[in-house]
Amino acid sequence: MRYNPTTYEYYINKEALQKNPPKKLIIATVNVSGEPTRSILRDSVPKVDGMVESYLEKNGYEIIPNHHFENAWRKAILTYGDFYDPTTGKIDARGWQLVMAATLTQLKEEGKADAVLFTDLIEHDVQHSPGMTHNAQWYGITREPATEGSADTVSVEFDWTQIIKGASLMTTLYSLDGAPLFSSRGGIDTLYAIDKRRSEKSFVRKKRILSRENYIEEGIELAMHPLIKMEKWPGKKEEAK
Repeated sequence: MRYNPTTYEYYINKEALQKNPPKKLIIATVNVSGEPTRSILRDSVPKVDGMVESYLEKNGYEIIPNHHFENAWRKAILTYGDFYDPTTGKIDARGWQLVMAATLTQLKEEGKADAVLFTDLIEHDVQHSPGMTHNAQWYGITREPATEGSADTVSVEFDWTQIIKGASLMTTLYSLDGAPLFSSRGGIDTLYAIDKRRSEKSFVRKKRILSRENYIEEGIELAMHPLIKMEKWPGKKEEAK
């Protein structure tokens, strides 16, 4: 795979992982940010998490049922209150810390898991290139403009410079003592396309969101590297070793 300068610079705590390598993981049922997944992506969360689970199992990890996390998280919310205000969209940082710490403490006491993996499906700005190929690049991926409709060409007046939305996977691994072990991101796909049946000079929202499994698989591989080494890592050569 060719070098992609947008590949995310991951964080990995090699010392902690070598000392106590986690093999039993729980995939969290909430986002590490504390915010809910954006509405355009919510229907895709079960599919992506299921594919993450399969990828982990294929690479030797045991996945603990996430109802253990869900129960601990709800208990912590009942104790300390909800830290997210849906009317303002703001997070009470202290509240988040208390709920997270209590959740991890209960999971440690249960003794079933070694670590918790957060898999945030995030929406963010991306942009296609105004050059010849019009590709968009972010977090290690390259995506051609998506199209809908059967027309053969795109208007010469089409505005390629506009900002649209893309989706990526953000992974964060915590030990049950609250230590960050690993974090990274992998791009998945754009959420907007060119509708050739219309005369608009701008992108429109896709009818089918994150429908290409090979794109999701690529995003997962990027977001889990080097915890699970990606065969064709597009980052810097020294990171691929």
